[in-house]
Amino acid sequence: MPLARIDIRKDASVELVRVISAAVYKAMVDVANVPVHDKFQVINRHAEDEIIYPEEGYLGLTYTRDLIIIQVTWLGGRSTEAKKKF
Repeated sequence: MPLARIDIRKDASVELVRVISAAVYKAMVDVANVPVHDKFQVINRHAEDEIIYPEEGYLGLTYTRDLIIIQVTWLGGRSTEAKKKF
């Protein structure tokens, strides 16, 4: 049973949260062979000052206040390759 934690800004729309949730779940099923209906997610909404990121960029990437952080906790049974593909 993988657990996905999704951190997003407080004022993100309900629709955006649904789209992100569905995309994470679809990737888990399609790429990491998670069984259908094995959908456990925690959505955390944050005030503007609660998601910290390098505003000057990092490793050639530029970040904005729209940054979404996704963390997946996997139990044993999935190969490193499957996790990398995910």
